[in-house]
Amino acid sequence: MKPTTNKFTYYTLAVLFLIFLSCSSSKEKESESSFIKSILFHFELKSIPKELKGEKISYSLKFYFCPIPTAKDCYTPVSINTQTTSRPIGSTADQITFSQELPKTWTHLSIRLEGIQKVYGKYSPGHNPYWIQNTDSLIQNPKITHVFTFVSQENVIPNRKQEELAYKFSPILVFHKDKKYLPTNIEKYANFFQSKEYSLPGKDIRRKSLGQTTWNYVEFPDLRETEKQTHLYYHVRYAKTTVSGTQITALPGFRDDSNYWYEVGNGDMVISYWIWYDWNEGPTKFGNIHQGDLESYALLISKEGKPKRILLTGHDHILLDTDFRNINSLKNHPILYVAKGNMGSDGGNPTSAYGGYTVKLQAGNALFNYISDPWDVFPSFDPENSILILPKDLSEKALTNVKIGSGITDKSTVLDDCECKDIPEPTRFVDARGMIKQRIERLVAWEEPGWIGQTADKDPDGHHKVDPKLSSFFRFQGRLGKHPRSDLRIGELHQYGESPENAPFKTNIEQHYTFESPKTERSHTDREGNYGPKFLGDNSTPQK
Repeated sequence: MKPTTNKFTYYTLAVLFLIFLSCSSSKEKESESSFIKSILFHFELKSIPKELKGEKISYSLKFYFCPIPTAKDCYTPVSINTQTTSRPIGSTADQITFSQELPKTWTHLSIRLEGIQKVYGKYSPGHNPYWIQNTDSLIQNPKITHVFTFVSQENVIPNRKQEELAYKFSPILVFHKDKKYLPTNIEKYANFFQSKEYSLPGKDIRRKSLGQTTWNYVEFPDLRETEKQTHLYYHVRYAKTTVSGTQITALPGFRDDSNYWYEVGNGDMVISYWIWYDWNEGPTKFGNIHQGDLESYALLISKEGKPKRILLTGHDHILLDTDFRNINSLKNHPILYVAKGNMGSDGGNPTSAYGGYTVKLQAGNALFNYISDPWDVFPSFDPENSILILPKDLSEKALTNVKIGSGITDKSTVLDDCECKDIPEPTRFVDARGMIKQRIERLVAWEEPGWIGQTADKDPDGHHKVDPKLSSFFRFQGRLGKHPRSDLRIGELHQYGESPENAPFKTNIEQHYTFESPKTERSHTDREGNYGPKFLGDNSTPQK
């Protein structure tokens, strides 16, 4: 019996082996058939600006294998190909069709339009690069079609309307009476403007995505004791604004703050404001000290000019994003509080819509945390201990009876993350006439950098006039101040933070109304404390 059994066993194994080979071969054939070796591309250019007449356009294709965008080497392209148009641009439209071999393994494709430097910052062709992800749909239809349509980057909201809205919602700023560094203006540095370069930190994503090793900064002299006039910087845009690189299909780090475009959408608008401080002393004297500080807040308003939401930023976070009725305002001017630090520190200038509370922070390392115990300490609306900087046109009489608190007693409706649930907020009325320290002397509109000093194309005002003292700042991309990167100096017991990025007026990633619609209440929490709502209001809360 044994010989027969052995023959049967060998025969069975041979059959199974042949079946295995057949299955493997079948799978390989199936895999090969699902792999696209080439794909057809069709690109069109529309509304080409006249400045590009005579230029040769090319299309750069970069394929990446990046299943996990945070992986170390995924930003190195696995394949790079370029297709150039056969003739220079001669009209307002152009197109190209070509077939391109594909790498066997890839996840992301960037398609960049090259040869358009003459209109960079003036006309946007849309997302550039335009991103494609490798999906099953490409197997079914191996063709990629895309239209690059150029649009002017001018702001189509008339200057007069922008100015009216900016004045209408300019802030009432509340400070501790002993605050040393009050808001000033950036124009006083105009004669000292000189761009320099510094090395980007090793972990900066631009090193991977763009191959960028340096960035720009401007070092200012110490002028903190002179020219203290307060100016407020603003920009009004349609809320439906898009920035290149924010595609959901894009790899992180390819955002281009100079390539954006406006759409009217439902007519909602965003008013962005920036407040300039000459110095940031940090939450303590030990940490986050740097020259220059540019704090911001934004309002989402309806096409009729009625406030809907307010967003405040600080410490590289969205500190608050809430309904405008959940804060105090006077004649549409939001009442905002600026924190000082503890242990005698003047503070890092974060702005809150509520006063009389504290938030505990991180000092950056365990030693400084232990030594300095950093806090944001927000002032109260208190005639004895606080001072105000007011809009220039707000009368002193309007401050006779300022409402602080919600003005309502029904607390049955609460927010999930609202600290106000268990904290009674009795409404009080304050005579604030004696709190006035100074006025916001000037509101300055931030102009589109690519159009400065030029005759308009689409702008309804027909021009882009800018104060010569401001043109260099409006065009500048980089950091404002002589501390462009963090620097821990244990010997001095000092942590120098980063000077602020120049206001990319419509592309500050914190000013999220540009990129997404607010859907939920948001506020930043740290170790102890919350910058979120301290009361909930209704239509009666804003003081007329």
